[in-house]
Amino acid sequence: MFVGRQKQLAALAAALERTPGAVLVVGEAGIGKSALVREFTRGVGALVAEGGADPGTALQTAAAHGVQAAVHGGQAAAHGVQAGVHGVQAGVHGVQGGVPYAVFVPVLRRLVREYGAGLVPGGGRKGLARLLPELGELEEHPELGRARLFEEVLLLVERAAERRPVVLVLEDLHWADQASRDLLVFLLRNLTRPGVLVIATSREPLRLPMAETLKVPPLGRDEVARMLGGSDGEQVVPLGRADIDRIVARSEGNPLFVEALADAGTAATPASLRELLLAGAERLGRASLDVLRIAAVSSSVSPSYGGSRTPHEVLRAVAGLDDLALDEALRPVVRARLLLVDGDGYVFRHTLIRDAVYDDLLPGERIRLHTRCAEARPELAADHWYAAGDRRRAFEAAWRAGRWERVLELWDRSDLPEGDTELWGRSDSSEGGTDLRDRSDLPEGGRGLRGRFDPADGGMDHAAVLELAAKDALHAGDAERAEELASRALDEVRDPLRAAHLLELRVAIRDLLGEEGLADLREAIRLAPREARLIGALANTLAWNGQDAEARTHAEDALALGDARSLVTLAALTALEGDLVTASRLHAEARAAAPDDDTVLAAYAGEADVLEAAGEHARAEAVARRGMAQAKRLGMARSRGAHIAANLAEPLASLGRWKEAREVIDAALALDPPPIHRAWLLMVLGTVAVWEGSLAEAADVLERARPLMRGRSRGYDSCLEPDLLEGRLAVAAGDVERAGRLADHVLSAHDLTLSRRYAWPLLVIAARTGRVRQAPAGMETTGRVQEAYRATFEAECGGSWAAAVAAWRTVGQPYALGQALVRAAEQDPGAARELLREAAAIAERLGSAPLRQEVEGAAASGKVRLTAEPGLSARELEVLELVAEGLSNRQIAERLFISARTSGVHVSNIMAKLGVASRVEAAALARRTGLL
Repeated sequence: MFVGRQKQLAALAAALERTPGAVLVVGEAGIGKSALVREFTRGVGALVAEGGADPGTALQTAAAHGVQAAVHGGQAAAHGVQAGVHGVQAGVHGVQGGVPYAVFVPVLRRLVREYGAGLVPGGGRKGLARLLPELGELEEHPELGRARLFEEVLLLVERAAERRPVVLVLEDLHWADQASRDLLVFLLRNLTRPGVLVIATSREPLRLPMAETLKVPPLGRDEVARMLGGSDGEQVVPLGRADIDRIVARSEGNPLFVEALADAGTAATPASLRELLLAGAERLGRASLDVLRIAAVSSSVSPSYGGSRTPHEVLRAVAGLDDLALDEALRPVVRARLLLVDGDGYVFRHTLIRDAVYDDLLPGERIRLHTRCAEARPELAADHWYAAGDRRRAFEAAWRAGRWERVLELWDRSDLPEGDTELWGRSDSSEGGTDLRDRSDLPEGGRGLRGRFDPADGGMDHAAVLELAAKDALHAGDAERAEELASRALDEVRDPLRAAHLLELRVAIRDLLGEEGLADLREAIRLAPREARLIGALANTLAWNGQDAEARTHAEDALALGDARSLVTLAALTALEGDLVTASRLHAEARAAAPDDDTVLAAYAGEADVLEAAGEHARAEAVARRGMAQAKRLGMARSRGAHIAANLAEPLASLGRWKEAREVIDAALALDPPPIHRAWLLMVLGTVAVWEGSLAEAADVLERARPLMRGRSRGYDSCLEPDLLEGRLAVAAGDVERAGRLADHVLSAHDLTLSRRYAWPLLVIAARTGRVRQAPAGMETTGRVQEAYRATFEAECGGSWAAAVAAWRTVGQPYALGQALVRAAEQDPGAARELLREAAAIAERLGSAPLRQEVEGAAASGKVRLTAEPGLSARELEVLELVAEGLSNRQIAERLFISARTSGVHVSNIMAKLGVASRVEAAALARRTGLL
């Protein structure tokens, strides 16, 4: 199943539009280079001629078919993966030279069979016959042999392209013989006529003249899930979320490895794949192999804690080698690209290589190496002791490091009683060991809990460890795991205050999952009526649900009791009232008084959000960038940082900087953020896709995002934002019926007064489909964006489009301004030319296909010329109209009572002035630009 790669497909499509040209598609084995090219060529209206390098073995053919089966899945996946692995192995060991020009032979044969050798003078027997014996006996010209061949290949390709665009696909160029590479370079330097696109694939970058390099990145988590036949959300998937997460982590998004792991089971590495991964290791010397094994053990634990990277000092300590000996042992490993240098340490080129090396160890070797790594890496000692089977030392190390998930796991698996100090009360078994419950260097969470729970009653109980583990999971962005742990802790506690705080924690977690927490918060306040944080959390949730008056009352009460976080809620409510100056001051006060890092980041996110909603796009961008930098410094890029990334992408999209917005979204999604943050990122991505005209991508994004925005954790916004994207998609696609159904649903199922931010643009869609002619009672506007949408709504209902244009000019959103300019031109024919030319310039600058089509449609309908006047005379305009009707020169002459020769002269002059090459182009240009 082919998934993703929309950006790469778009890049190939763009290359086809500006031929002649070449694209080098680069990526590691199994990453999907061939699948990408096949997906692209399947939909092009061009002749596709395919060739590729032959590594000198018949197994290369098996590799091609095997990788294809593996990437596309299906019933043959298992056989495909095995064939692909063996084929890739064959390529690694294959002959580098091979048959000269082997890459091009299938390509040339395809062109000759399609059009015949008559495209080349002499039927190709002076050059092409050297490679294609079916053309007849070669007419030898020793002094011109290679040159004649190259010229005939060039001539064949260009003349084939005159009949129909040609796409030449050259696979596995990294294995190509030198003669093939020379011929390719010659073609790229000498192709001058349009209609020829060369697409080559390679595992490594190559220097090719005039060629664009297109890197194929790993698949993201959502793409892997869809590749395996499912997706997140409420749909049923063949594999569970945890299984998909493991496949994503182990495969690193490589489609070939994804299929192999899914077929063999997520915990094991298929034997056939392991053979490929260990091919380079088998040729290492003993010292090099020992170092590789140490690196595999060292990096096999806790990647989130830096375990995936092995420092040089750790390798030296565990290997027991001096610097010179270690360098000599490492050099062959790095040369074989099994390990890559990463600063002052090393990482495996691919996680599966590490896993294959690790799995190849004997049990005794693993225990010895984990023990030595535990002594060399104190920060990861808990994991290494655990892997070595020493649970007592693993527990002690985890407790010291505040690794509460590991503490919880060992506690739950222990056969000893909960309060047994021999297990968890002392740092080691030697005399004089320190009581872990009384250590001054406990992590912050541990010190806080030590004050809350009396050690005389057994110290920290199981529920306390569950709570700390839940907070760790929440900090790491794993909301599902955090909810599970918090709920388990709630089931165990009986103290009302502890239960109230756990309810607060669970609300924060469920908020990330898109679930409303009002009931939990009201219960928490019933249990602890004077807890400021709980009252503040209730105020924040009420604000999201549009219950502004009650939210403000609770926020002021919470602030009076000392909850600084309530300043963020008060700032948001103040911004809704239109007072952005006071709102910004309150956000700054919230950051200054913040009791924790999350409150600081929440204030950045909140300020960026309210500024964007008010149309202060540049200020929103600046605040969001500061917040993202802070989130990165605090190690919270995946959780709160992803939230702020959505707040950054949105103003970038509004300002028309769509490429930048996509880059921000891609980077944030690659971190696999919590569901609600992922949904917000997808919403911005879908909107950009609609505005660009990538409607298939927008539909895919909408399908992925809707299940993530279940419930009303963010009030009506979580319901109306995907509805707005669907409405925009339907309008852009010209699907009036779907847009009308969407408007009917919104008007009947929602109270639009509770979400002015998304209500006004939805009302615009409803008015455009004729579903409504006046706004619901109680609808207000705050800020320039809402005022512009209200002006647009009134224009859709029969008001002035000039007023809508003026409103959007004050906001600075070019796409919305362009749309309003088109409608204003339709309403005011006298000003249409100026208005449409401005809209056309906006569409060109943004690269927006839908806006460009709207402009051209309005220009053709109103007979408005968009480009500069070509200086056609009155007679030439008459002739052009007849050309557009399809009349010949003779027919034009008869109609205008002039000679056929004079008619022909007029047609030639018209084509020269318009800068076109044919009568058809002249007619199309005239209609498109409003000249006729």
